Amino acid sequence: MIDTAQELEYVGRIAGAVVLGGAIGLERELHGQSAGLRTHMIVAVGSALMMIVSIRMGDAYNSDRARIAAQVVTGIGFLGAGAIVRSGLNVRGLTTAACIWTAAGIGLAIGSGWYIGAAAGTAVTLIAIYGFNLVEQRFVGGKHMKQMTVKIRDEPGAIGRVEDFLERRECHVKEIGINKDLPNRRVTLSILAACPEKCDFETLSRELAAIPEVEGLDIE
Repeated sequence: MIDTAQELEYVGRIAGAVVLGGAIGLERELHGQSAGLRTHMIVAVGSALMMIVSIRMGDAYNSDRARIAAQVVTGIGFLGAGAIVRSGLNVRGLTTAACIWTAAGIGLAIGSGWYIGAAAGTAVTLIAIYGFNLVEQRFVGGKHMKQMTVKIRDEPGAIGRVEDFLERRECHVKEIGINKDLPNRRVTLSILAACPEKCDFETLSRELAAIPEVEGLDIE
């Protein structure tokens, strides 16, 4: 016999995973990361479902409730690794990979019925990735945060050359999102950079556009 109240509670847990996972994913989406709203939402929902299945199987067969859920912790590492990009000596995407891993943890928490823990984990994560970014912008003197969209040809070393150019101009790349158009061999870079107060952005734009692989540029 189906326990309607219990089933509705499980549906509520899945809905909660959608909201909390989506909250983290939205922040990543706004920063141009490839693993954004949908990815984090699905990771949280999938983790919640696995936790619920673990609980149900544990109750039905008198087995270890954590057996299935424990595999999420191992398996999510492979998905997170896909968000990490290495360009020369620079490594990007670690924050997004950590967010994916955390979204899985939030999904497991809410799937187990620990709503307060899931909500607290979401709040702390958002404070860490968004709140401290605002603090850094406010208190790191002499720096302007600039959002750049750079369209380049997909050629070996092209992304590294754009990053190296910005670093030489003391525009330190804080985050970079990479969107590849494989059929047309084009790449769109969404770059958040901390540039010095003295930076001449007209000259910067002209010199950046002069890089052979660069085909389009917009600096906000």
